[in-house]
Amino acid sequence: MPWREQRRASAVRRFQITLVGTLVVALCGVMLLDRMARSRLARQAQVIATQQAAVERLDASLRQIDKLREARDALLAQQATVSALSAGRAQLPGLFRALEQAMPEGARLTEVGVEDGRLRLAGLAASASVVARLMRSLEQVKMVRDLELVHLRRHGQGDEFLLAARLLAGES
Repeated sequence: MPWREQRRASAVRRFQITLVGTLVVALCGVMLLDRMARSRLARQAQVIATQQAAVERLDASLRQIDKLREARDALLAQQATVSALSAGRAQLPGLFRALEQAMPEGARLTEVGVEDGRLRLAGLAASASVVARLMRSLEQVKMVRDLELVHLRRHGQGDEFLLAARLLAGES
């Protein structure tokens, strides 16, 4: 019967149109989702690139800060060295005055050295008792601590001695 075939044909046609329409809408939806995903990925890549550039700038700043800290530490070390030298230089006249007052008759210094807060005195004495008097006198000096006799040797000119002591900074 022709009217059933027409109805069937029109139902098939409606089904085909609906199917094609649904496929077109689905394709448009997929394309829209793809475009949105690509756009989002592009924005994320741009944000990541911006953040990476910021991190690189911060790394450069940190390297510069580290260099400045190293330079500051070097300057502080130099300042400490200069301060120590300055303090030592200010201390030397008082030390020489104290050595002059402590020297007994019959003793002569041949070498006076100060290094790293240690005083080193070498000289000749008429006898060991003169060295003992020198040591007693030096023990009374406020800037000299831990005085010790390193060696005492007999020579034809007298007794050669070497004394060592710790210097106290800033006292005179």
